[in-house]
Amino acid sequence: MNRVGEYIRFAMWFMGLGYAGLWPFTAYDVTGLGVRLQLSPGLHLVGMMAASGVVICLLLRPLRRRWRLVRVTSATGADVPAPPPVVPLRLLRKPPPPPPRRYVRPRTHFGLRNAPH
Repeated sequence: MNRVGEYIRFAMWFMGLGYAGLWPFTAYDVTGLGVRLQLSPGLHLVGMMAASGVVICLLLRPLRRRWRLVRVTSATGADVPAPPPVVPLRLLRKPPPPPPRRYVRPRTHFGLRNAPH
């Protein structure tokens, strides 16, 4: 699921930045550029939501960094030990080891012709 979330996050950033770059060309009062792209209202809505999400994430990034810093250090300035890593539980038993290999004598000949009887 982490990979799916990363793909969705990348797609939203890509759409938001792309819409922010195309927005001047889609504005209705563009007279100086001479080029006007027409997008459906649905695409405008999705683009505006993605672009606003990008702006909100960029504005909240310093707050997240500060929150992480405050969470790691205590009020006295000493480092607080990090929480122990999450250990995945083993719900299934380990499979039994495979049986030992049997010894096979090396061949004294190759093929079917002139095989010893």
